[in-house]
Amino acid sequence: MVIRSPIRCPNFHQPNGNFPVTSRKPFGERLRLRWRLEFRTIMNTRHLLLHIALFTLVVVACSTPPPTPQVIVVARTAEPTWTLPFDPEAPITPQVLTTPLSPEPTATPAEPGTPTPTARPGIDPTLGAATPNPFVELSTPIPEPMPQLFLDKEVRNILLLGRDTAKDSASYRTDVMIVVSVHKTNHTVTLLTLPRDLFVYIPGWTMNRLNTAAAYGDSINYPGGGVALLEQTILYNLGIPIHGWARIDFSGFKQVVDILGGVQVPVSCAMQDWRLKDPYNVDQDVQDADNWHLYTVETGLQQMDGDLALWYARSRKRSSDFDRSRRQHQVLRAMLDKALQLNMLPKAPELYQQAIQIVDTDLTIGDVLQFIPMLANIENARIKSRFIGRDQVFSWTTPQGAAVLLPDREAVKRVVAEAFEPPAENVLARSGPAVEIWNGSNNASWAALAMDNAEWAGISAVIGAVDRTDYAVTTLYDFTTTPKGSIRSELQRVFNISDANVVVAPDENAPYPYRVVLGADYQSCVKPQTIIRATQTPEPGNTTAVPVFNEAEIVHSARIIEVPPKLDGDLAEWTALVYPLNSVSFGPQNRVSAADLSGSWSTAWDDQYLYIAAKVKDETLVQLAKEQDLFKGDGLEIWLTTEVTNRGEQLTERDFQFGLTAGNGLAAPEAFLWLPNQFKGRVLDAIIAARPVEGGYGIEAAVPWSVFRLTPGAGQSFGFTLALNDDDTTTSAEQETQVTSTQDAKLNLPRTWGVLVLDP
Repeated sequence: MVIRSPIRCPNFHQPNGNFPVTSRKPFGERLRLRWRLEFRTIMNTRHLLLHIALFTLVVVACSTPPPTPQVIVVARTAEPTWTLPFDPEAPITPQVLTTPLSPEPTATPAEPGTPTPTARPGIDPTLGAATPNPFVELSTPIPEPMPQLFLDKEVRNILLLGRDTAKDSASYRTDVMIVVSVHKTNHTVTLLTLPRDLFVYIPGWTMNRLNTAAAYGDSINYPGGGVALLEQTILYNLGIPIHGWARIDFSGFKQVVDILGGVQVPVSCAMQDWRLKDPYNVDQDVQDADNWHLYTVETGLQQMDGDLALWYARSRKRSSDFDRSRRQHQVLRAMLDKALQLNMLPKAPELYQQAIQIVDTDLTIGDVLQFIPMLANIENARIKSRFIGRDQVFSWTTPQGAAVLLPDREAVKRVVAEAFEPPAENVLARSGPAVEIWNGSNNASWAALAMDNAEWAGISAVIGAVDRTDYAVTTLYDFTTTPKGSIRSELQRVFNISDANVVVAPDENAPYPYRVVLGADYQSCVKPQTIIRATQTPEPGNTTAVPVFNEAEIVHSARIIEVPPKLDGDLAEWTALVYPLNSVSFGPQNRVSAADLSGSWSTAWDDQYLYIAAKVKDETLVQLAKEQDLFKGDGLEIWLTTEVTNRGEQLTERDFQFGLTAGNGLAAPEAFLWLPNQFKGRVLDAIIAARPVEGGYGIEAAVPWSVFRLTPGAGQSFGFTLALNDDDTTTSAEQETQVTSTQDAKLNLPRTWGVLVLDP
């Protein structure tokens, strides 16, 4: 992660390493999985104060400075902003440290007569000229300016940015944008993340993505630079005044991590992507596909050097921007942890001159020092993190074919107003951990992963001493004596705990309100909690209410943009099977355990097929039935309705029940459509492949959209549930058990089904 500046540390940047362009493009480059990782409340001081992290990185990055060049401190104008350094393209040469990092700060006495640095007075910016370019055709009408926030005089808003190319590239987009708002007297901090694809008015130009504003400003020599135009864009569309900025790019990131001695990153969800086989070989041909391989970072506390941390933070060929954003935050938090362990924060004054050699910023040493005492001692309850996310936007495709996010102005206004409002005193009065985590498993790193997940959800946690390590099932104990302020449902979501594994035991003497005991079945990969809404036509002031769905209902289907996966039952091509199949809807008395019947699955789509991949746990594979009796044996069912916003109390001609089976080694795979009745019959053009795996089987299927009488399109939503049937009787065909992907889903009640979203 590098910090861009007119004065730089030694250039460790290698030539760009673009992804190999050959006819053998990997499936990972073609499948964009959109697991929506948007987290609303993050209240852990030690981990989440991002601009402390970034400043600490700057301090560490120049602990071993290059020969001192002329120092330039940028005057306060609306110039370049914080640029976060996660370029997916440029490998970086490994470096050997010549000067060891001292973990203790050394005092540097001020020279006699040296004035004490002080912060400059904060002055709210005003909106400049906003007349659009008359020669540019507009995709949507230009909205009115958002009312400006008028904040307390003690509030300072710092804009942190991250660009998507190396620092020497003339072409770039600002893909990470975070507003850090610090209230110096109330000792409160807010972090607000802005989506890069937000479709906004760029003053003096046109409607475009937010992340194009800075680069366009640079290209036209906008007064104050490209960041000045970005600041004006944020002020016009969000009403947020910016008082300072800093920018980081990629080339120093690897150096900083290595100076820290590497970092430990809590990886809650396994991540797989294409990586160079020898990332340190500067002479290899990065266009040769044979020099790349699929590299997997498994779940757990993973020690990462600079190269691995950079790759982990920037990879997105087989995931999404939302997923990458979380990983970037994970790495930054890990770097902050390590820097705090090394006691780097007190070294800010003496290292500032070194820091500005690699940081492009208009913050003076006085500006920086005004925050450090507060940030070093701030309370958890006084920090909040917010996002302009799926709750506040609509997916839309421009006439030119660009997938963008249209802001719901009223929803944006509400989240911005709440984000910059100081916490209420009753919130500030709360203290102490809310949940105690016992690691009752044999996996030593699971407690750290569980605590990290809790902190991401804004839940204060502590790791307790467990009595044994052979718990089979993850269990939540609720010791609270009143339902007021209960966070039980949130804990169940964060720790993937069903109602059956919640123990309610009111105890006013319990040391903590809740306890989570991690068992052998613990799943650290948590689905995000967001809201997806139907797209509305972009019009000024259009705030018509649209249907909303809770994230617990929603499944995201990744779009396949080139060659589809090979359907052979081998699930290796699927990055992660992130959705569970474990809610019992039929025959609970016949289900001995999760090993008897459960599964995990994912989905993708293209113009011709809906793809399903599932790993099924089933100790006994039985399929003796055929055609309309397929449901009596082991297999999958798809329940799909086109009435996503009006799922009813009974089945209609718009509700489909489709089944498929892996066969049984003797009989071939088969597919059948039961509903609607007028289309009932075998489906011969579905593609099904399966193979046995330990404890069950893996199955892949491509179901033609014609089965559902649909023409698919990006952003479309359908009512949807995936069901898994089981028959363990080897002498007769009989449906014994069924589990579903949606909690409490029933076939004859479409309103209980979940939601399938076709991602762009």
